[in-house]
Amino acid sequence: MNTWISDYLQTLKLKQETPSRKYLKKIIRAHVRTFPFENVSKLLLYQQYKGSAPLPSIEKFLEDHRNYHTGGTCFALNSCLFDLLKSLGFKGHLIRPGEEHMAIILHDPEINGRLLYVDVGTTAPLFDPIPFHGRKHSIPPFAGEKLLFLPGEEYGEYTYIRVRGDQITDKKWTFSVFDKMKLEDFEPWVTLTFRKEALFMNVLRCQLWQPEKRRGLSLVNRKFTIRNGNGGVLTKILPNRNALQQVLMDEFKMPKLPVTEALDILSDKDVDIFSENP
Repeated sequence: MNTWISDYLQTLKLKQETPSRKYLKKIIRAHVRTFPFENVSKLLLYQQYKGSAPLPSIEKFLEDHRNYHTGGTCFALNSCLFDLLKSLGFKGHLIRPGEEHMAIILHDPEINGRLLYVDVGTTAPLFDPIPFHGRKHSIPPFAGEKLLFLPGEEYGEYTYIRVRGDQITDKKWTFSVFDKMKLEDFEPWVTLTFRKEALFMNVLRCQLWQPEKRRGLSLVNRKFTIRNGNGGVLTKILPNRNALQQVLMDEFKMPKLPVTEALDILSDKDVDIFSENP
């Protein structure tokens, strides 16, 4: 086994197994509770490269998590997971369901001809591989959110809709499971996410799902939210940097996340997350 594969599985607290849906589910759940969805690392890359940066290698991805508790946004999270899955014997390809998003399509290792949707880089609760079979698929609600995959007119076409409460959020993507893309095909879209006006260049974001506790933690600028599996929501407005770092340490269990450096980068861009209108 390659060193990085062993390191990856050890980080996920998993052992290597024969490809199966059960094993895939283990990997997905371990991934979402281990690697946060965060843009702190992205802001630091922006500063380091003075603009757009390449996707991290798996070795760099694992090293930074070990040293700084980082994860990444969808491109880093899903590209690294895809390489791991391929190395473990799963077959599939990448797709771009949204303008600035990446997801994974796998061949079901147990049912010939069936495809599975995998995504550990979204804020929605995708804890399991989603089977595509030409019918509407609804993901059971978790922490007040649920997903719908609606089949389109063309075979293999679906629309992804995220619902919170009774409201459709801004996530609504139409895609084909057959629109195969290679990692290098995403380079123009990765570059766009480093534009000065891009969302993750002007906000502080960190999210971590805790399936075993049936809750999700979300930090958007100074707004900290806990969403429980039964739909309950607790929100707290953090007054300063110390309070923010305390939440990362006590709730997220990520004391090494370099949030101070990220806040300084945002401050240099005239973004003050503790103002009334950051």
